Amino acid sequence: MLKLFKLAKKETKQSFQLSNLIEILQDSVCITYSTGELIYINKAAYSLLSIHKNSDISEINFLEKCIRDESEISFLKNEIDQQGFVRNHELKLYNMNGDLLDVILSVNLIGDFSQQSIGFLFLIKDVTELKKIQQQLLQSQKLESIGLMASGIAHDFNNILAAIIPNSELIKYSSHKNDANYKRAEIIEKSAHRASDIAQRLLTFTRHRDQQFNEPVDLNQIVSDSLELLAHSVSSKVHITRQLDENLPLVKGDESQLQQIILNLVLNANDAMPEGGTIHLKTEKIHIEGYYQIGSLEPGDYVHLSVRDTGVGIPIEVISKIFDPFFTTKEIGKGTGLGLSVVYGIVKSLKGYIDVDSKTYQGTTFYLYFPAIPLEVQPKTKQEIKEVNPSNLKMLLVDDEDYVLNILGDIMEFLGYQVVKQRNGQDAVDYFRDHSSEIDYVIVDLKMPKMDGRATSTKLRDIDPNVKIIFTSGFDDSPMNKKDFEGVVGYLKKPYSINQVTNTLERIVKGNGLS
Repeated sequence: MLKLFKLAKKETKQSFQLSNLIEILQDSVCITYSTGELIYINKAAYSLLSIHKNSDISEINFLEKCIRDESEISFLKNEIDQQGFVRNHELKLYNMNGDLLDVILSVNLIGDFSQQSIGFLFLIKDVTELKKIQQQLLQSQKLESIGLMASGIAHDFNNILAAIIPNSELIKYSSHKNDANYKRAEIIEKSAHRASDIAQRLLTFTRHRDQQFNEPVDLNQIVSDSLELLAHSVSSKVHITRQLDENLPLVKGDESQLQQIILNLVLNANDAMPEGGTIHLKTEKIHIEGYYQIGSLEPGDYVHLSVRDTGVGIPIEVISKIFDPFFTTKEIGKGTGLGLSVVYGIVKSLKGYIDVDSKTYQGTTFYLYFPAIPLEVQPKTKQEIKEVNPSNLKMLLVDDEDYVLNILGDIMEFLGYQVVKQRNGQDAVDYFRDHSSEIDYVIVDLKMPKMDGRATSTKLRDIDPNVKIIFTSGFDDSPMNKKDFEGVVGYLKKPYSINQVTNTLERIVKGNGLS
């Protein structure tokens, strides 16, 4: 009798230890009768299946309520009948709220002393979040593939547009407004600009350039241009308003990256208002000092951009994660989780700051701050600038595409500049070696075969360390180091209009290029 008592005591102790071990498992454990009614579940299973602690679990049929799929239930029962167990089977499981979960399921047969089957033991590993991450990584890989494709074709595509847009403009300039050729040229020009906008949207999917051609830019103009670009992308039920400070200082940045910020924020706001609403963009100059401190920003003048919507808002439990890469609350296929992380990265790279305020069902506001260019280094007004006579300046143009080289030369001559054209880097270097004293600026394409723009500019600097170089490209995302920027005074992005060429050259010649 004493021996039986000691054995029973030992079994009770082991059972208690096993019970404690099961309760602290992170994976869910469910024990059911062979018909599916629950007998026991551990703490993790209560949480996973959203079962209230006070619920009578014996009233829940695990097979019918949680697995549901008849083919899955049949498969599990057949495997258990044949082998007595199931190992690492992936399936969809429902919790009591009706949410669908991705799980990996292992099942063991439980029998009594007579070896008769009385039930099943289910070990359930929740892989829902892992599956989401896998899907997001897949989306990211698709995004990267699109980016590689886009960057590959963008240079050639923009080169074509760089010939079409200015040629159509030159036809307009040489025609009367009522002339048929003028109207045809206008249609060509508008279509080419639309194609350029589409190309820009495609490039939104590409990886960021390591280099930044930072120039003084007008954020008001970028906001206006971005909203025009978004005209056909925002729901007709969404109304966009703007309040732009007329005396807004310039900021130092890359136009395409700043435009990407606005595109992402406005499209996110649009998605947050499926039933319609309002998106309001506001710009203003603010001064930060003393008690009026924002984030980690240094005291000084800043350009403030806010983007406010009247959408569903961001739940408080996820608002701290919205700038994390791959985080998204959108369905798979409708969001990559990269949009806001890209915005955050661009803002940080421009030494700015971004913050967000959101209330569920009341809307969201993003606040962005960019360092304002000090007044003393702002581009001068026309009255302060000594007029430059283009006919006194000689430009060396270098591009491997004949049609681009010729139209850029035509534009330059149309504007009054003296022009020399070379079709590759080596010819340009050879010409410059003999005529460096005559050349005021060299405009060189970054992407050329054999000797690209970087190599060409390096050889030009070897001849004349004070050479003034203007890079131009349809798209270039290859890394650039500090040495590549030596002597670079500006950047001309393809495709360009005559006005863009005019404004860029005037700014550079008058000393307001890259800094």
